[in-house]
Amino acid sequence: MKNLAIFGLLIFSLCCFTATTNVHLTSSTNIENHLILASNIEQTIDYGNSTQQAFHDLAGVTVFDVLNETTIVVFTQYLYGKFITSINGVENNANDNGFYWQYWVNDNLAPVAADNYVVSDGDQILWKYCAPENTSTDPPPPGPELIFGLGIILTIGAIVIIAATIIYLKLR
Repeated sequence: MKNLAIFGLLIFSLCCFTATTNVHLTSSTNIENHLILASNIEQTIDYGNSTQQAFHDLAGVTVFDVLNETTIVVFTQYLYGKFITSINGVENNANDNGFYWQYWVNDNLAPVAADNYVVSDGDQILWKYCAPENTSTDPPPPGPELIFGLGIILTIGAIVIIAATIIYLKLR
């Protein structure tokens, strides 16, 4: 029985790893492979010190694509997307100033990571180095893809454990 439990846990762990890897890749793969390149995008970078750069007639699929086309970007990859940590050498919270990079699309503060915001023709993007408008330090809640993926993981794990138990009992 001990060997069966170990075998079940091993199979369950393998299923969890495989399903989690697939869930993590689903979002970015769908965005890159199934959406149309938007054009005529305007982008402004506001460095928070009265210096601005304006870029016109850009193209991309996501806000991150557009930013990456025009600047040197440093980011940290999280499950929910790319967190921009520096644009053109201007780093988040430099010298403990409390300023971070945030972006707006068509005058609306974006609710998602830049690589998850799909742009449309004619969008106006503003990147601003400023004190956060959204002061929450909590990461965004898991999206439907993650919740669905976790459900699949648990279902597969349960099926594997039940099947292993049935096989063990029949061979006994």
